[in-house]
Amino acid sequence: MSSIFKNFTVDAGLLRELGERLVGRPEVALAELVKNGYDADASEVVISFSDDSIAVSDNGSGMSEEEFERFWLRVGTTHKQIDRFSDSGRELTGSKGVGRLAVQFLGTGVELISRKIGEAGFRASVDWEEAVSSGDLVSAKAELYLGAADESIAGRYPHGTLVRVTGLKRSWDSELLKNLARELWFLQPPEVHGHGLPIKNGLRVILEGVSDKEYGEFDAQMRSALDNWIAVISGTLEHGVDGEEVEICVEFQDGQRFKQKFAPSAKFLDKALYRIYVYKLSHRQKSGVKVKTARDYFREFGGVHIYDGGFRLPFYGGGDQDWLRLEYDHSHRLNKSQLLPAELQVSSGLNDLPTNGRIFGWVQISTAHERIRAEVEASDGDSRVASGEYLNVQVTRDRLIDNQAFSVLRDIVRWGIDFYAMRSYERKQIRIAQEKLEIPVTTKERSKIREMLFQLSLKSPTKLHDEIEAVTEQFERLESLELTRQKAINSERILLAALATSGMAAIAMEHELGKELTVLENIVAKLDAGVPVSAPEMRSAVINWSNRTGRARKLFSPVMTAHDREEYKPYKAWRVISQIVDNSEALLREVEVDVSGVPKNMILPNATVAAWNAVFQNVIINAVNAMINSDRRSIFCEGLVDGKKHFIHVMDTGVGVSLLDSDELFKPFVRRLEIPEERKALGLGGMGMGLTIVKMVADSIGCGVSFVEPRLGYKTSFRIEWTVE
Repeated sequence: MSSIFKNFTVDAGLLRELGERLVGRPEVALAELVKNGYDADASEVVISFSDDSIAVSDNGSGMSEEEFERFWLRVGTTHKQIDRFSDSGRELTGSKGVGRLAVQFLGTGVELISRKIGEAGFRASVDWEEAVSSGDLVSAKAELYLGAADESIAGRYPHGTLVRVTGLKRSWDSELLKNLARELWFLQPPEVHGHGLPIKNGLRVILEGVSDKEYGEFDAQMRSALDNWIAVISGTLEHGVDGEEVEICVEFQDGQRFKQKFAPSAKFLDKALYRIYVYKLSHRQKSGVKVKTARDYFREFGGVHIYDGGFRLPFYGGGDQDWLRLEYDHSHRLNKSQLLPAELQVSSGLNDLPTNGRIFGWVQISTAHERIRAEVEASDGDSRVASGEYLNVQVTRDRLIDNQAFSVLRDIVRWGIDFYAMRSYERKQIRIAQEKLEIPVTTKERSKIREMLFQLSLKSPTKLHDEIEAVTEQFERLESLELTRQKAINSERILLAALATSGMAAIAMEHELGKELTVLENIVAKLDAGVPVSAPEMRSAVINWSNRTGRARKLFSPVMTAHDREEYKPYKAWRVISQIVDNSEALLREVEVDVSGVPKNMILPNATVAAWNAVFQNVIINAVNAMINSDRRSIFCEGLVDGKKHFIHVMDTGVGVSLLDSDELFKPFVRRLEIPEERKALGLGGMGMGLTIVKMVADSIGCGVSFVEPRLGYKTSFRIEWTVE
């Protein structure tokens, strides 16, 4: 049996079908032509409108007649996949060879004029209606006129390309022009507008024949809206295929930062960079932006946009695009992240998950780089190129292929947003806790009322003096009751602080005593089994148990007796601090505490032993934690007198603190020192409550606390001060 071969044929109508389906929107079609100028190393692209045509001209490198025939007339060329970078080093934005179909989507005819640097120009024209009616795609033709472009391109450039679309398929009314202006605004990352991700070789796009007002108003509104952020989320992945981690930073408007690293779920993505701004679209906005206006803008243009090689992929971010599933998770009221590890989550933390209408962000990727990286691996036997498991765009040039690489990209961006939500919710809970611990001070208000009563008595008629005097007496009784109440509250606060300090010590000692208990239980098990236990072994176990029990009793001694808990006395500073150091031996990790700098005759303000124990034990444990990784571990205490002012300093050689915002460290749950997990497990720091207890006690006994500049050789100096009348 003989066989013969037949060729496939392609209907020319496919041109129309591809143009309509692959481009989709007229403003996107024009953006595709702008990208072609970028790929040609243009620094400027001009879009001009007339009654029945649109012209897009650029000052790029231009095309030769041969390049026009080889590349422009061939639908689906892949030369940009092979070359990937322009002559000047720009990353090429196209790779599928279908961008030129944008002109067919816009109109029925196209005229192209191009001149390559140092060569003669040419002119070509295509009648799309005639091309489609030819029936067979390979029969569709373009008219080419060699040497017909000797003058400048569009009357302004010595080289470059002009594409003029004629027979427009739709009227470019104000709404369509508005959409075009906005599409061009988003075309490159907003760094071009003073925000965000870096981009090399920025491209200037000029819109002629369109009022500057529309674009200007939109630009001004977006700039103003972008300045009103409450937090910014940044993420960086470099060399992800080699196993490097993603670096995340969440910065709030008050300057507080949270940093974290994590490993992506798989090694399918090599590089990505993103920045996302979070907004609170309520109350008065900065720059006079109306809340409703801001909400409308972010509802339409918010979300997280993706930029490939410096240009936006139009179907990510804005409108109803929810590629990060923020709206979905928000509507399902999820309160636990599916991505964050347990130690980074807080209960109900995803309650602060922002919707797309409250964020504006951009992700910078490079599908060209990802393919290069995949090909490098392929040479070593990796199969990611063959399987397509690398970040790549679909034929449409506007959507990424939904593969494992895209899943990794989505996860690392969503990880950062979830991390923000947890930290935001945690900050709110901390503020609530701080407010609960604060007791309103009524001194100023009472003084104002006394002054008002006095002034009223001077101005009022004589017959009202007795009534004003009666009110004044009632107010004085009320003041007396307030002082009594304040004193009782202070006593309760001191007792609670002392008990909390002992409680944290108890957790630590439970771990220590647990070791000895295990030894004793092993001895009992041996005895029960008839296994002989030597006298030295028994003696050692009992002595260790006795020593640890004794150290535990010393830790709790300040709250064991009513005298130490309740007796307010002016104790000697040196004696009290020395006793606290001795009692805290079990928690000091063999760090020596030198109290020789405290004068033997310095007297502390009236307070209980339990109160001073809560202050100095917490300060000393804080210092010990700060020196865990220090080569030299030393704590020095000194007492100073300056007139009526008395000071005690506790200095250490740890990591130090920033004096600019050290007051924040006395607030609940605020911590700057990373405590090792095993140390946290012992109850020895990490919760951010130790210095809060210190300040609460100090406030209750009329002392001030702060961090000050330490003496030479030390990194941190805690100060407690009081005035002696």
